[in-house]
Amino acid sequence: MKAKEHGISIVLNLFLGYLWIIFVNHMVAIANSFPNTLIFGGFFILLGTFLFWEIVNRITPFNTYKFNHPVRITGFASFFLAVVIYFL
Repeated sequence: MKAKEHGISIVLNLFLGYLWIIFVNHMVAIANSFPNTLIFGGFFILLGTFLFWEIVNRITPFNTYKFNHPVRITGFASFFLAVVIYFL
């Protein structure tokens, strides 16, 4: 584990967190045009988040690490930190 791996993980996951925020905002805007907003919006956001998660796990250079590896934990923390800061 090098500081470089942690830095790359933090920057990459901050960027992916921002992309996820843009995606959710776009899906909410689309779902608001449907008559039953909660059902359609919730379904699209859950489906999109699942697909986003699968794509992120395949493109990151750290996909061979286990979930409890410190570099992945740092990445997850930075992803959720970006989301929490945006929604606060």
